Amino acid sequence: MVEFKIKINPKQRLAYIPKEIYEVLGSHLKAVGNRTAVIFYPENATIKDVLKSLAIIRADLKHALQLEKKETEVIEQKQ
Repeated sequence: MVEFKIKINPKQRLAYIPKEIYEVLGSHLKAVGNRTAVIFYPENATIKDVLKSLAIIRADLKHALQLEKKETEVIEQKQ
């Protein structure tokens, strides 16, 4: 899983999009969001392809959570 930190200028409400994201998604995007997350995808992407990508991202996040829990358990055992 690749993770990027993106800072939004509060006055201009503009963000720098890392080169790697721009190269993959292009310059014409759609965005769907709620209170805690947003997804960006190329405007010509099919919903089916977006859902497949989201399933992969979800699996990666679940794996990261499992690793995080294991690290916490190890730290707690040492204390």
